[in-house]
Amino acid sequence: MLITSEHCLFFDGKFVPVRMLVNGFSIFYDKSITSYDYYHVETEQHFVIQVDGMLTESYLDTGNRRSFRQEGSVATLASKFLTWEHDAGAPLCVDRSFVEPLFHKLKSRENAVVGCHIPTVSTEQTNDPGLHLLTHTGAVIRPMRNNGQQYSFMLPPGTKSVRIVSRASRPADVIGPFVDDRRYLGVAVTNIHLLSAKNQYDITAHLQAEKPEGWYATDWTDCAWTNGNAELPLGEYMLDCKMGILSITVRAAGPYLVHAEEMTNLDKVSA
Repeated sequence: MLITSEHCLFFDGKFVPVRMLVNGFSIFYDKSITSYDYYHVETEQHFVIQVDGMLTESYLDTGNRRSFRQEGSVATLASKFLTWEHDAGAPLCVDRSFVEPLFHKLKSRENAVVGCHIPTVSTEQTNDPGLHLLTHTGAVIRPMRNNGQQYSFMLPPGTKSVRIVSRASRPADVIGPFVDDRRYLGVAVTNIHLLSAKNQYDITAHLQAEKPEGWYATDWTDCAWTNGNAELPLGEYMLDCKMGILSITVRAAGPYLVHAEEMTNLDKVSA
């Protein structure tokens, strides 16, 4: 059966997106197919249907109907968008506690599909974030000190902002597809202090509700994740100073896929 990654399969009374069950053997991304026609089966109500021996779902219009082409003399009438919460034939489940056992059960069968292309990409991991700063002029600033959690950087005069740059990987890649977190996470930052002209300032822009570009909120109120390239405004503190020292405390970092750094230009501001 060929389906797209967001299409759901039905297990134990719940729908699970197939992307969370990809194991490289019985369920895999077939990248040899470069062009295809996609057909939706729509029932009066969203429902469980059987295709090629698998229980899956009929089409649920959550707002993407206009992206499809309908042949023949068919008139399109305005209709409300449906939701998984109120209109689905069964609950949508992306909880790791439910999906991970399914993933391992399907993988343990080792019944690889004929023609399956087992991934050969290296899965080597590292916990080294490769943390550094990038100024608005493009200058790279490496840490002058690092004790594992606290990084100290010497800033040039007049610095008004920097970018915190590091390796970044998705939990869905480094832990497993059964983790429904596809954000690229760099480092989890707690305290940031700026020492300038014998004064110390607390930098808290990353902890505000409205965060600068490149930051994610966390379950911790005193911490935020970067996406591997996060903006950090420093205000006017260094306009009249010769030099400054920026101290960044990292609560969590990694693991990172080693090959991920080859796909991310760590020394350039992301678009």
